[in-house]
This record gives sequence, C-alpha cells and structure tokens, in this order.
Amino acid sequence: MTLYIDTTSGTHISIALAKEATVLAHKKIKAQYKQSEKLLVEINKMVSETSKRFPKPLKVQKNVDLKSIQGIVVVNGLGPFTATRIGVATANAFSYALNIKIASLRTDEFATIEEMVMKGWEKLKKIPKKSPPRSLRGGIEPVYDREPNITMPINAKRQVHSA
Repeated sequence: MTLYIDTTSGTHISIALAKEATVLAHKKIKAQYKQSEKLLVEINKMVSETSKRFPKPLKVQKNVDLKSIQGIVVVNGLGPFTATRIGVATANAFSYALNIKIASLRTDEFATIEEMVMKGWEKLKKIPKKSPPRSLRGGIEPVYDREPNITMPINAKRQVHSA
C-alpha cells in the first residue's frame, strides 16, 4: 500500500491510501493551524479502518497497520511554510522509520486525489527496489510559496541592537 499526504493548502490536509494506482481510502480534513495535531491521528485512523471498508478482490491485508505501507508520496509544494514543512517532515520520517520508498509531487501536477495517486504511483515505480541504506538516502525537500517570514522575539531584537 502507498500513503499519500498533502498539507500544502494551509486550510486542510488530504490523505489517501492506495494499492498501486487504485484509491482505497481518502480524507480531506479541516486543519488550519492544526496540521501537526491532526495529521498523524488521521493517518492512524485511516490505516486502521482500511481493512474494514474494502472488498477482498483488492487483496488488502486483513490486519492493516503502518508496516503494510510500502511507499509514501508527499506533495512538497508550493504551499505555506509551516503546513508544507509538516507534511514533508512527516513523510520523510515515515520513509526513514519504515525503510520505504518516497516520492514527491507538486500541486501543479494534479487536480484530483485520483490524479495524485496515479502520478505518485508512476514516480514510485521508477525508484529502484534496492535503495541506498537509510544513512545515505536523501529525503524530500519542501517548496514554499514565498520566502519564510521569520521574526525574532522583542527581547532578542533589543539584545542585537544594543550590542
């Protein structure tokens, strides 16, 4: 199974599970400023519920768990800084922890969940089965819709100006 993550809208997160290019489940969850609180919870719910909701011809494992995920596709931009970073960091963590393939899509490469799954599956298929060891594998990098707006606390600004 493949897990798909899209947090680039800033107002909601979209997640999907697919077997090859067939969507098994997908959710769109309101999550403005709550992406980090909701993403892992919703992924866990979806993975847990998948085996109960789909017919046997799809050959979904009876007890679906995170170990049944064999690949991950994340939308890495363009999107708001924090929301995009949360999705990409989560996908990279899953890829590293589960030792699975990872691929990325940009928001302009698809319009629907079905397209995201189809194009993501095509990218995953191109990755060799024998990937480098975890320590040598690079992750996906986020692409932001603008420069980060990083500010300093007022006390830090005073210390910089008084030095």
